[in-house]
Amino acid sequence: MTHAPLVIEVVASAADLDAFIRFPWEIYRNDPMWVPPLIPMQRDFLDRNKGPFFEIGQAEYYLARRDGVVVGRISAHTNGLYEQHHDTETGFFGFFESENNQETANALFEAAAAWVRGKGKIRIHGPLSFGIYDEVGLLVDGYDSPPSMMQTHNPPYYETLITNWGFAKTYDWYAYRISRKPGMDAVKLAKLRDSILTRQKCAIKPIPRKEFAKRGPQIKELFNDIWSKNWGHVPLTDRQYEDLFVTLQPLVRPDLESMILDGDEVVAFAVVSPDMNRSVKKFNGKFGLWQKLQLLWDCRVKPLTHCRAIIMGVARSHQWKRLHHAIIINIIVNFLNNHPNMEYCDCSLIPESLEQWNKTLTDFGGERYKVFRLYDRAV
Repeated sequence: MTHAPLVIEVVASAADLDAFIRFPWEIYRNDPMWVPPLIPMQRDFLDRNKGPFFEIGQAEYYLARRDGVVVGRISAHTNGLYEQHHDTETGFFGFFESENNQETANALFEAAAAWVRGKGKIRIHGPLSFGIYDEVGLLVDGYDSPPSMMQTHNPPYYETLITNWGFAKTYDWYAYRISRKPGMDAVKLAKLRDSILTRQKCAIKPIPRKEFAKRGPQIKELFNDIWSKNWGHVPLTDRQYEDLFVTLQPLVRPDLESMILDGDEVVAFAVVSPDMNRSVKKFNGKFGLWQKLQLLWDCRVKPLTHCRAIIMGVARSHQWKRLHHAIIINIIVNFLNNHPNMEYCDCSLIPESLEQWNKTLTDFGGERYKVFRLYDRAV
């Protein structure tokens, strides 16, 4: 039996982009852990006239077809901010999905590599869709649980497809799960948190919605400064932060968010959100008015069972004052005191080289339950 020839095509029309966005439904139709992306948001994210990435980068999208049927997809992109802060020789791939066929995967990787080579790059790195603070990495451990919001998910065979083409690991990112366990004592934990803060003459407070809006620019600048020394960091632009803010602001719950103040200066923070993937999964890609209302109800009214600490950080001036301990303890105290149905809080993504945070999360009961890997290869 002979296979129909494989054709790699550039996404050149609205119909092609729709096929690109909808192809994952074919890959994951029997995967109970997969959370379908919200199609309207995905379409805007990929739109060169709307997506915040396109203020700093360029991208091309490809489809693989056999007999007119889509069997794979990939993006190739360059990032101007990455080039300012790191090097000008690296291009990227992302949004990789493929049937379990090495020929298909190879053809997609070769198309992406040819595009970045045409931009003067000598290596290709990924998967990044698009940046280090979007959906990052290939899931290589933790297939048995659903992704939290803004995490990726993929079949185990993708690792084989990627490494068979010659990609090698460059870096891992970890997701930790802090679960409710018998014997957790909110009073003792709160005393430990408060003793740390008293010693450092700092105070911790929730972040109400109005305060979240007011402190947003300060948190962005602090985040960019904190993470500037971490692997692969590219500063969030105003537009990228605004998009993240617009997504999260309606979901903010003061009983989850926290910031640590030294006087009036924010020196540490945790942006913790209800894990909206628990609702999004039910929407199957739709995001109209009904779904938006349902999401607000689930995240702001309904008892919470899961949350995600999306962004955490401690100012470099306060790095060795155990404030990261206080932040993690406060997350635990909040869900013990305020959310009796909370099963666990996901804390991610944590760079593998960030020993201070990895150790603290482990010390306070965090279980490393997912690993996301980045790869690169010369082109």
